[in-house]
Amino acid sequence: MNLTERDKRIVLSVYKHRFLKRDQIERLFFTQTSTCNQRLMRLYQHGYLERIFKPVSFGSSQAVYALDKNGADLVAQMLEINRNKVNWKRKNNKIELLFLDHKLAINEFNVLLQQTIEKDRGIELLFWRNESNELNSRVPDPDGKRKYLTVSPDAFFGLQTQQGKSYFFLEVDMGTMTLARFSNKIRAYKQYWKKGIYKEKFGFRSFRVLTVASSERRMMNLRKATSEIGGKNMFLFTAFKKEEELDPLGSIWLSPIQNSYLHLFR
Repeated sequence: MNLTERDKRIVLSVYKHRFLKRDQIERLFFTQTSTCNQRLMRLYQHGYLERIFKPVSFGSSQAVYALDKNGADLVAQMLEINRNKVNWKRKNNKIELLFLDHKLAINEFNVLLQQTIEKDRGIELLFWRNESNELNSRVPDPDGKRKYLTVSPDAFFGLQTQQGKSYFFLEVDMGTMTLARFSNKIRAYKQYWKKGIYKEKFGFRSFRVLTVASSERRMMNLRKATSEIGGKNMFLFTAFKKEEELDPLGSIWLSPIQNSYLHLFR
């Protein structure tokens, strides 16, 4: 197979995201569905990508792509690292359905963010870090009920605008967490800010926590839980909508203390 530069970028993107749906790859790299399907089929047939199909009650599900052996070899070449430094093993492609849905939802926000930035030349994505141990921190429990609380964001990213740099922690909520547990996450972020741990770890002065919920109703419940423990404008909320794509940079965000929708930078 003669790999194109686009093929290589697709493989690298799947590696960085771990899992991408077919339509997510299409939105990032293609303008025609037929061309996308042809290239992905070739990459699958030649062992660069693996296909995963989620079980459905009726019809067929959209393919989800993960890295395969030849893809891991290609990533090592592209990043100019030893093959054993590539963070991939075949067993990593076998995961529980709930985790897969959560991961794809995180990646959906990332894809939407990239698409929006492409249209707005005044904004640059400085970095995007997926959920990993390096992002996790322990903070003291202000109520003293536990030894510590944990800050463990789903993603961390920075944006450069004409006004300066902004930093965000991302939480994607699929509705499986109790409100009590979510409240502890908010308490942890408040302590994280109060103790200045983020300054020591990353060097920036401020941050915001973005929560994307699985539904409008769930979003409202999360906002209420955050408001009840004193969360304010540091926390912003929105919800995925099946009928339309989100504009992460637009006026789609609600704080716990305001009922009017806010722009990400206001």
